[in-house]
Amino acid sequence: MDTIYKKLAEHLNRLPIPFPATDTGVELKILEQWFSEQEAGIALNMKGYPEPVSKIAQRLDMTENELAPVLMDMSKRGLLFRISKNGPLYMIVPLAEGMWEFQVNSINKKEIANLHEYIDFFMEYGWYSTKTTQHRIIPISKSIPADMEVYSSDQAEEIIQSQSIISVADCICRKEHEMIGQGCNHPKEVCMAFGMGAHFYIENGLGREVTRKEALEILHMAMDAGLVLQPGNGQKVWSMCMCCSCACYLLKSIRKMDAPARIVHTSFYAKIDEDNCTVCGVCEERCPMDAIIFDDTATVNPERCIGCGVCTGSCEFDAIQIHQKEKDAQYLPPRDRVHMQMKIAKERGL
Repeated sequence: MDTIYKKLAEHLNRLPIPFPATDTGVELKILEQWFSEQEAGIALNMKGYPEPVSKIAQRLDMTENELAPVLMDMSKRGLLFRISKNGPLYMIVPLAEGMWEFQVNSINKKEIANLHEYIDFFMEYGWYSTKTTQHRIIPISKSIPADMEVYSSDQAEEIIQSQSIISVADCICRKEHEMIGQGCNHPKEVCMAFGMGAHFYIENGLGREVTRKEALEILHMAMDAGLVLQPGNGQKVWSMCMCCSCACYLLKSIRKMDAPARIVHTSFYAKIDEDNCTVCGVCEERCPMDAIIFDDTATVNPERCIGCGVCTGSCEFDAIQIHQKEKDAQYLPPRDRVHMQMKIAKERGL
């Protein structure tokens, strides 16, 4: 017999970003922890695009006065996305990016245990089940040669400078690992949201508003710490994660693969100048994908290099540089988040 949570899981799986079903049903446990049965029933009748309370209430045969406080509470708990301007408007969101990240201030160890049980399955059959994914990789700024022409959407500083509102929050991945005794020393308050996402984070107390100057300082600190830059997969960028392979589920997932370079969206790769290389081993330690191989000299495995540029920032001998792929191999992201989701939906046959 289908429970309300199974129906909700199936509904979420019909969004562009999948919510795949396991044999164990652990994904249902996640929903049971976050949603009451009433809330699950409400979410089951909501769309993946913003709607006013009146429209949702009509489908549920509820009054606006009954429904409005419930939707507000659910959105404050990160189960729905809320747009306050000209609203409020509400929509359901996927597990990631979405509900999971919105639990950054409330996640507990039981929820972490269920998420950890689900995450590898979700990554394989959800996040990476389509050619188009929600994130891409751009190189750290200091690794980009001054004479290299790159898209503004591939330059972290340009992304930040173009924003009218910016929020910064703790990285949910590093926070979870810290809570279960698997923390690392990388900076934690580095996850940025822009535009409507920033408004949501700030209004819900999930993150704090920062100026462009403050955001650039955080970016430079993150790059110096060897974090990988993963902006949203669009020319108009809505978020930017700064990730480590010790905690980030995306990087940990592709690190297990034989050829991470075939999975990620990137226009860049690293190459070693053998004449300058002293085989010191620093770049090998810094590489998040184990892409650097040492013998008599160092070489980069192109099947594993994701073009993050982290290795270049650690080489004091200028022996490793970031290069741009040939024009026909460069990655041009979708226009924005909506077009990215439309592309994923098409690839899923929705």
